[in-house]
Amino acid sequence: MPRGFGKGPHGRRGFVLGDFLSATLLLLLKKNPSHGYELIQRLLEADFYDFKHDPAVVYNLLRKMEVNGLITYDLEAGGGPFRKVYKITPEGERYLDFITREIENLYNQLKLFLKEYKNFDENE
Repeated sequence: MPRGFGKGPHGRRGFVLGDFLSATLLLLLKKNPSHGYELIQRLLEADFYDFKHDPAVVYNLLRKMEVNGLITYDLEAGGGPFRKVYKITPEGERYLDFITREIENLYNQLKLFLKEYKNFDENE
């Protein structure tokens, strides 16, 4: 797991938007290795991810994920300078499985919250 990931002193550490961005990038890379620009385009086209990010945010996260062993890259020659083609590692696949379970837990909690809210609203 990446440094700093996991449960905090009070149990669950919580789920943040960055976790979802990481999970989304890993899922996209699991489907197909990609260079950064292509990955950003695929992120914009993903039906399940409706958040917009500056490309610098995505590239910074890719660097952090590479340092943490979640992804790796190969250099590919093109019409210009070499490009990094990112791909998910076995550690990245384990992290994706873990964060997917966290997303499922959050989804279930949100459904319960909405149910509670609607029941409260109807009782007023």
